[in-house]
Amino acid sequence: MSIRKLDAGLARSRALSICIAAVLSQAQLAQAQETAANNDNALEEVVVTGYRQSLENSTSAKRDAVGFLDAIFAEDIGKFPDTNIAESFNRIPGITISRETSGEGLNIAIRGLGTNFTKVLLNGAPVAVASTGRTDAQSTNREVDLDLFPTELFSQLTVSKTPTAAMLEGGAAGTVNMRSARPFDKEGGHIAYSLQGVDNSNADSMGSRGSVVASNTWGSFGVLVGVAGVHNKVKTTGFETIGWTNPNLTASQCSGTCNTTGGGNFTIPGTVPSNAGNGLTPNATIDQAFLLANNPGLTIQQIDNAIIPRLGRPAVIEGDRDRYNAIASFEFRPTDDFHAYVDTMYGKKENDLERIDMNLVGRNGAMIPLNMQVDRSDCSQGCVVTSATFANAQAFLEYRPFIEDTEFYGANPGFEWQLTDKLSLNWQADYTHSEFHRESPTFLVSTPANSGMTVNYTNNGGIPNIASTLDLNNPANFGWTGGRVNMQDEERETETKGTRASLTWGDSKLSVSVGGAYDDVERRIRAFDNSQAWQNAACGNNPNVFLQAPNTQPACQGLNAPGAAPAGYPTYPGLGTGASVGFPALVYQGSLIPQASLANYLRPGPGFITANWDAFARDSQYAAFHNASPEAGSSNTGANGGLIREQSTGFFTELNGDLDIGEQRLRYNVGVRYVTTDQTVGGRVSISDPRNSLVGGALTADGSRYPNVVNFVETERSYENWLPAGNLALNVTDNLVVRLAGSRSMTRANPNDMLPGLGFSTPSADVGTVGNPDLKPFLSDNIDVGVEFYTGREGYVSATAFRKGIDGFTVLGSRTVPFTDLAFYGVTFDSLTRDQQNAINARGGPNAATVVLNQQVNADGRLTVKGLELNWVQPLDFLLADLGLEGLGFTANYTSVDQKAGGQVPAVAVGVAPETYNATLYYENHGVSARVSGTYQKGSQASGLNQNGIAAAALFNDDYKQFDFSSSFDFATMFGWSDAIPQLTVDVINLTDEEQRQYFQFENATFTQYEPGRTVIVGLRGKF
Repeated sequence: MSIRKLDAGLARSRALSICIAAVLSQAQLAQAQETAANNDNALEEVVVTGYRQSLENSTSAKRDAVGFLDAIFAEDIGKFPDTNIAESFNRIPGITISRETSGEGLNIAIRGLGTNFTKVLLNGAPVAVASTGRTDAQSTNREVDLDLFPTELFSQLTVSKTPTAAMLEGGAAGTVNMRSARPFDKEGGHIAYSLQGVDNSNADSMGSRGSVVASNTWGSFGVLVGVAGVHNKVKTTGFETIGWTNPNLTASQCSGTCNTTGGGNFTIPGTVPSNAGNGLTPNATIDQAFLLANNPGLTIQQIDNAIIPRLGRPAVIEGDRDRYNAIASFEFRPTDDFHAYVDTMYGKKENDLERIDMNLVGRNGAMIPLNMQVDRSDCSQGCVVTSATFANAQAFLEYRPFIEDTEFYGANPGFEWQLTDKLSLNWQADYTHSEFHRESPTFLVSTPANSGMTVNYTNNGGIPNIASTLDLNNPANFGWTGGRVNMQDEERETETKGTRASLTWGDSKLSVSVGGAYDDVERRIRAFDNSQAWQNAACGNNPNVFLQAPNTQPACQGLNAPGAAPAGYPTYPGLGTGASVGFPALVYQGSLIPQASLANYLRPGPGFITANWDAFARDSQYAAFHNASPEAGSSNTGANGGLIREQSTGFFTELNGDLDIGEQRLRYNVGVRYVTTDQTVGGRVSISDPRNSLVGGALTADGSRYPNVVNFVETERSYENWLPAGNLALNVTDNLVVRLAGSRSMTRANPNDMLPGLGFSTPSADVGTVGNPDLKPFLSDNIDVGVEFYTGREGYVSATAFRKGIDGFTVLGSRTVPFTDLAFYGVTFDSLTRDQQNAINARGGPNAATVVLNQQVNADGRLTVKGLELNWVQPLDFLLADLGLEGLGFTANYTSVDQKAGGQVPAVAVGVAPETYNATLYYENHGVSARVSGTYQKGSQASGLNQNGIAAAALFNDDYKQFDFSSSFDFATMFGWSDAIPQLTVDVINLTDEEQRQYFQFENATFTQYEPGRTVIVGLRGKF
């Protein structure tokens, strides 16, 4: 760590200490003033406002509900308790969240099921956002990225953990509703504003955020408009591996049965290269005897099954994350019996980042292990390399601009009409549209093969230490040989539209409701790739060649500057006329960025080289090639291109009642929902053009090679489900409530798992993903039992036990097939990119190489999820009033989840922590509001098995805890100043600078580790 960075961290720590001390001192000052003014020492009534009012509203909503419900309310117009909606949900029992690498909360999971099992509603209607979730994820939009929605524009968040028949289907785990602010939330005219500065401890400069919400009501009509914006400067440092792998030993290197655990993506050469160093004899045979002699103390089984990082790489993700939102809400209340509304929202999110990685080449590499040590004697199930010297090593820089744009807009009109004393009608419609675009090209340069580079590798369980004998911060040590450029874009589009209505007869004691809903949700993913054409031009020595014979497409060599085309190379007709698909209208030959000038586009960076991207993009004609990118089969997230459209029609009937049984009160809700689902699943299927046949090993007579014929294939299917639900709430006493719920809920299969066709997620073409359009939906049978005791004001204690039995859960099926079998899916050697062809050749060529095919299948057994939730919200006024500390209190909750799978193909719900707890200590009085909150998630399985072709390998999340601090100082209350004086706010997110970590199969095999830093937010908030 540099002295400058250490000094900056100490300065921030001192600033934080001062802020916390200020909270305490101001509280004591205000308290002293209050005591002095109150000569008779009589206790005054505590006026509940702000955060405590929010807690009290949440407690009232929970108490009044029939089912199992939790809610969070805004403290005031434009003021939610947290700066991120996902963070607010994270404080509810049974809720866990996933986070972006920069630390922001993204998606939520409820009670032991993944994020795609949560139904997210916006103002009571379905919503879909086209973004992809966490960096490097391929979220296909069952889940909703909540960082698009600003807390300042919402007034209430609700989590329904048990369904009713009237609720929309789709949330096997639960349903979340985000209700935006409306003018009659607070009648009259109001304007609330906030302006804050944001300082991330890793970032080089400050960001900002702000909002303005204005509303007014004129008798029966009201209007609310609001805008919010965030400009975040982020920098995340860390480490990534893109999996771990073991060596693919040859028969001479491993006698008997080899590679029993799978994997085998790392190749040890058969002979010692001429420049390997380390005392090795050039051209000496590397067989089993060699490996045992140079790795003393190890068995061949240990060498064979020991894993190293597939691409061990320190990483830096840095840049801007911006978000802009606006809402407009209109309400009309001409009488007490009629209420109409229109809610509209617009959101735009822009990420302008750069990602820099320095990769140790394990994947498809040719390193020679020396003096290797592993972490266990029995490696039959795999083991981890703890130290080694790797001779003949290589490294490459992977520089990627990471530009993402997400846009969202939607509208929800509706009305509630009490037609008679006994009859009411509710109606609502919705429309949302979202578009997403990711532009993420790759500029990759490598150290030369057989350069004499040696790596000393140690792994003590955290980030491995990779020390190279070659200076990786010197541009002269890198070249085009083994390098490449990639140009991959992804576009997504989602659209939802629908309507729902219900008719209710009865009163608060007994009512019957019937209703229906129609929803139409469409998701489309399109990938665009012009990598080969750009690579040919930039560094392939042949920008005017469309495609060459197999194995002769130009790789990144950068041999000469623009000049004459080499003799005998076929050219594509029309080049230079603007008619060439995938090419700019230019005529040139030779590499645009030859090897001799490559160093001009590289420069020293954060411990290793980085790129001068602007110059490289300009001189390699990136923009022209990018704008001409043709559509491709799969995207740079690994998601397959295609569409899924789901049209669902549902009908329900529901009985609600409230009756007295002696001294007790029983409330109930029972009903059933019937829903039909019509699915259309479409995707690209590639078929080789018959004109591509070769005659005597040469190209066909016209000198061209035709691209594969691509057909867009659609399949349709329908299914129906009956979904009963019942909820009972027995008020044993005024303060004691016992609840019981039983239901069946449903979630449809993941869209990306259903798309047809085959896609590769890596340049190695070693693991492919095949869609399964016939996946069945998930059905969950649920039982919940709970008891709640209300202690006064916002206080209560509760305990809930729940059980879910889920059928139709999917697992990742995996099989290894010869590469030639992929012709069934339209994938041939000629259809691969140059890098994929090189990888296939390194594994013996298309007739010898194998590929692991992954496909999601429905598990034959049932997954049972059981859990316990404990919650305690308690103001401490009754204990601390005599000490003058009214306003102090705490909230705490704990959730335990246990999974058990049955059947021959067991299932697992990934990404769900077996234990979580949250606690908040709050103080609010005398104009001072302060909270310290802590959340904890125990480590959990984050993926299915068969990762990187290793049968027993899965990804796991490490334990994660985070502490946050929030405070505000109301000077008007503290000092009697004018109400026009704004409040000072101080918030600190990730107070203790926690890291996010995942590991691969074994705890000491770090998969990713990100350090998002601490964020301090200081600003002003006011209203008038």
